[in-house]
Amino acid sequence: MKKIKNQYCGKIAIIGNQNSGKSSLMNKLIGKKISITSRKKNTTQRNILGIKTIKNYQFIYIDTPGFKKQKNLNFTKDLKLNHYSLKNLKLIILVIDTIIWNKNYNILLNLINKKNIPNLIVINKIDKIKKKNKILPFIEYIHKKFSQTKIIPVSSKTGDNIKILEKIIKKKIPIQKHLFHKNINNNYSLKFQIYEIIRETIMRYFGDELPYSSKIKIKSIQKNIRKEMIINSEIFVLNVRQKKIFIGKNGTKIKLFSMISKVKLEKILNTKIHLFIWIKILKNN
Repeated sequence: MKKIKNQYCGKIAIIGNQNSGKSSLMNKLIGKKISITSRKKNTTQRNILGIKTIKNYQFIYIDTPGFKKQKNLNFTKDLKLNHYSLKNLKLIILVIDTIIWNKNYNILLNLINKKNIPNLIVINKIDKIKKKNKILPFIEYIHKKFSQTKIIPVSSKTGDNIKILEKIIKKKIPIQKHLFHKNINNNYSLKFQIYEIIRETIMRYFGDELPYSSKIKIKSIQKNIRKEMIINSEIFVLNVRQKKIFIGKNGTKIKLFSMISKVKLEKILNTKIHLFIWIKILKNN
């Protein structure tokens, strides 16, 4: 009789300052784009689950909205973990993208340790650190403060030390039945996937030209007889000036924006896409 292997499963929260590379790190660990990325702060607006199943191991990553620098941090409010029971977390990864220690990191780690949740620190974007000889002394400095916490320098862009990080994470995952089917890699709907890709394109394509106040509505998702996906969407802006920015001279910007969004969607959803976008002004504004 063939012996049944134990299943291993656990939730891993990824936390850190805004724009520290949390979403990029999660995408790298999963090996697929799950969470949108941008240079703009507060790109991740809600908890995103990314799921990776390898044989009898299932890793459930929670990409949380970045927190702002402030004096006093509230664990559940500022880390945006209130929707997930802290006692169910098997690991918290604190992502930092600098070799300058912030006193808020002390507050965070002390709070996490009080909850008795295993944790580690990831120093991300090491490919951008010019003075590489400063990394080791920085790690030693942290070790003096938190001797039980592992510190791993990585680059989610180049993949440096990601394999090492994966091995460390694997050791933290306990015996537990898998919570998701092996083929599922995220916890959100098709409509939300489309919404997020369009939102990412706005942030990347328009940069600082348009504020976060742009609202997106996915009106409908249908398939034609050729199994191609037809998506009708609306983007609401605050005023005529923002609408003109979006459309561009002779409609050049909206055409390019639509094409970029379409290509991204086709790559992620692996199907032919027909994307229709209308730019509208918010009423009662």
